[in-house]
Amino acid sequence: MGRPDSGDLAVNGDEVRNARFRIIVNGYDAPPVDDLLRRVALELDAGRPVGPLIASAAFRQVGRTFPRKQPWAYDPEAVDWFLDQLRRQNDRSVLAEVGADPWRDLPLGNYFTRRGPADLAKDTARPSLPEHRKQARQDQEYLAQECQDAWRDFGQLPGTRLQWVRAGVWRRELRMAEQQTIASLRAALPATVSAGGRTFAWRRFKRSSRPGVASSQEPSRVVRVATRLATRELLDERGMPVLYTGGRNYDHSADARIRFADQRWLRFPVRGTDPWNAIMTAVDQAASRVARYRRHDRGVEIIVHPGQHLTDELVLALAISAPWLSSYFHVPQGGGG
Repeated sequence: MGRPDSGDLAVNGDEVRNARFRIIVNGYDAPPVDDLLRRVALELDAGRPVGPLIASAAFRQVGRTFPRKQPWAYDPEAVDWFLDQLRRQNDRSVLAEVGADPWRDLPLGNYFTRRGPADLAKDTARPSLPEHRKQARQDQEYLAQECQDAWRDFGQLPGTRLQWVRAGVWRRELRMAEQQTIASLRAALPATVSAGGRTFAWRRFKRSSRPGVASSQEPSRVVRVATRLATRELLDERGMPVLYTGGRNYDHSADARIRFADQRWLRFPVRGTDPWNAIMTAVDQAASRVARYRRHDRGVEIIVHPGQHLTDELVLALAISAPWLSSYFHVPQGGGG
């Protein structure tokens, strides 16, 4: 991990004006986000850097409390991934390393660029509630179709193909395309993970000794929740930690993290409107796409980026994270999606 990634580095003003995000009940107040995008688009049109403008932005989260005053909100993760992409396109050290990466343009969050007139900068008035609902419905249908197309084309990506499958009531296995098992998880207590001929065991942290998982190099929302700490560590036979996990993918929020002993880390954003058009991506500390996941009838299909070596620690991370695609869509009892 650590391969340079060019990920969507050529966004222009019109694409910013046409950016759309998943509409949710509890998310970023939409008008301030739209206002920032208008200003960012103008800066891009003028050839000026947008990093400082994005870095100074802060958005209020709105929820179910005032539906009449604020009938819509944007998915915070989608907004933050998009803004981080814009911020990174001005990083000359990243631009210098851009190459012909076949995964470079794969989107990570629930945002998309609507094809059509770029009129966000012209239309400064809020739409009426009926018009907004119409727009939101059209946008969600458009996003769902984009996600379905990406899900269908998943198998065309180059890379190493793996499968995460059930192998009994309490056992799951990570297998190569030739059905060779390279990792296994035992869910019954004591829970263990095996890979490379070794067996690893879980241990929960005491509250006073948990190391942090988040990093200041992550997108803005993650920085604001950096107090979310690791909850478990995976130990080898000598009792030495090989990785830590923290957060979780749950209720349409992708907060799960894996941090390795050398401080490298992975995040697992999900793009999709339901479990059967969703793709989860493992993204490292350099914003490089490491692996992609989608559900299938027996479990989860995984494609590892062709530039990634399938090391034992990466195998462990893939096996541990595979269930997080499904858990992203789990909601609290009585909750909605």
